[in-house]
Amino acid sequence: MQLQLMTTITTKGQVTIPEAVRRALGASIGDKVAFIRVEKASKEATIRIISTSVVDQLAGSLKTSVPYMPQVKVRKILARERAKRYT
Repeated sequence: MQLQLMTTITTKGQVTIPEAVRRALGASIGDKVAFIRVEKASKEATIRIISTSVVDQLAGSLKTSVPYMPQVKVRKILARERAKRYT
């Protein structure tokens, strides 16, 4: 998708990312913007939206040898362990 939208740099050096661009990138309030590639000669920059969701940031980064366990089973095990502690 190629969007041709413009915005103005403020006196503080800030810009507003247009709504259509935010929607296209899935950007939300609180997300970070990373400048990945900056080309001085052509005056171009590539940005990447970094989600503030911890789940999004960590997705796929953790490896485990423990197989997936359904939440119902996990809750039963936790309830059993909690009962041992308080009986």
